[in-house]
Amino acid sequence: EGIDPSRVILGGFSQGGAVAVTAAYNRRRKGATPFAGCIVMSGWLPLKEYLDVSEEIAKATPLFWAHGQMDDKILYEQQVYGVDKLDSLGVDVTAHSYPV
Repeated sequence: EGIDPSRVILGGFSQGGAVAVTAAYNRRRKGATPFAGCIVMSGWLPLKEYLDVSEEIAKATPLFWAHGQMDDKILYEQQVYGVDKLDSLGVDVTAHSYPV
């Protein structure tokens, strides 16, 4: 049976962050158990046009998203967009940017 998702925090760096945020919030299966939280480090929000965040998932799964302002691989604007989008969907977002 494994560990209940409500006891799991997903997280990742760069592409791993993109996978974590997708897995945490794009839970299409009806009645899916929300994860305990999500951490994204220098990631991005993929599949924006397919994002389907339920109210239950948004309320139960807080997000911490950190990003370097001078990141030349995954641009800082990716964090700004992702944070704004998820915040507008009701996700409790804590965002930090760093001058690196």
